[in-house]
Amino acid sequence: MAEPKVSVCMPCYNRQDYIGESIESVLTQSFSDFELVIIDNCSTDNTVEIVRQYAEKDKRIKLYVNERNIGICSSMNRCILNSCGEYIKFLFSDDLLAPKCIETFVDVMDKNPGVSLVTSFTRAVGQNNTVRDEKFFPQTGLFESRKAQKSLFFDGNWPGSPSNTMLRRRDLHIGLFNHMWKYWLGDLDMWMRLLGAGDAYIVPEILNFPRIHDNSESAIHGVDFRLITERITLADTAFRFPHVYGEYTGKEKRNIQNHLLERLVREGYGKKGLRAKISMLKIGLFNNRRNRFVFLLLLLKNLGRLFRKSRWSD
Repeated sequence: MAEPKVSVCMPCYNRQDYIGESIESVLTQSFSDFELVIIDNCSTDNTVEIVRQYAEKDKRIKLYVNERNIGICSSMNRCILNSCGEYIKFLFSDDLLAPKCIETFVDVMDKNPGVSLVTSFTRAVGQNNTVRDEKFFPQTGLFESRKAQKSLFFDGNWPGSPSNTMLRRRDLHIGLFNHMWKYWLGDLDMWMRLLGAGDAYIVPEILNFPRIHDNSESAIHGVDFRLITERITLADTAFRFPHVYGEYTGKEKRNIQNHLLERLVREGYGKKGLRAKISMLKIGLFNNRRNRFVFLLLLLKNLGRLFRKSRWSD
């Protein structure tokens, strides 16, 4: 039997309320040459039974159950290692795909052999219906490798959740998801390395629907200063390992570090309460000598804002 063109990789854990709808959004795709690889991370509800019912009806579905809870990054890696498609499309077990999502992403990959990462606009479902459109992306269409890679520091994680992305198996020489990073940095680190291998492509259509609820990954891992802290950590890692992340000039490094530290100060000023100010200080001062100096200058530059009574009260 010929290998499928696309592997849809779906890690799951206790998603009995949503996984059926997620699977249906894959099975009803306009593009049918795919396999759906599902890795269950020791669910304690009826998730596995629901998946088995679908797998009995459709042989494209492959279910693997972890012997122990290994975390999301390792589960995603196990999905990849148990798949065989030329292209890899991720989908979390509570998210949804538009009917032409895979077809559109495959068309982009086929027509642009230099593209390593494809993403698109999204619309959240569940507790809100936030749309991530052109306002959330530095540009649309083809995005040159080095420019796209650097923009992750200035424009944030615009590729978004793995559910929003597709990549090429051949580009996995850059490695898999690094389970040593915390949740958000695992995504950003992977996109950084992929964009060192090739270009990005941003499809200006809503093709992915992330679900927002109290137990979603984004809700569970939403911690104050998490994103900015991890972006500072990633920058330091990228600069120390140019053979993995690419070369940065001294000026580029300074610009990126200054930008991230300014974001840290701005976020710290914008949060109410003494605890937020202490957290900001710890993050900014736990840095190399040059960055500590820049951080202190930024604090002094905006010192008056630190003493606004409304900002200190909980």
